Amino acid sequence: MWRSALLQWQQNLVTRLERALGRELVIADLDCIAWNAATEALTVEAPPLLRELRSRNLISNVFRSRNVRRQDVEGSHEP
Repeated sequence: MWRSALLQWQQNLVTRLERALGRELVIADLDCIAWNAATEALTVEAPPLLRELRSRNLISNVFRSRNVRRQDVEGSHEP
């Protein structure tokens, strides 16, 4: 039910995180997550979810949307 309150890009990232963990997230897991709307990113930043992520030898604790380019967020670096 809590998923319905998330934006589509957030739902997509939650799904990717769940696949990486091999389980569905529970409401308490959301306390371990930070959202960055500008870059459409999810960061797992607190235990116990961070500890679980690391125990599975996952390289990164940051999940980014694929449709946001860094240049769009940081601004153009034209000469």
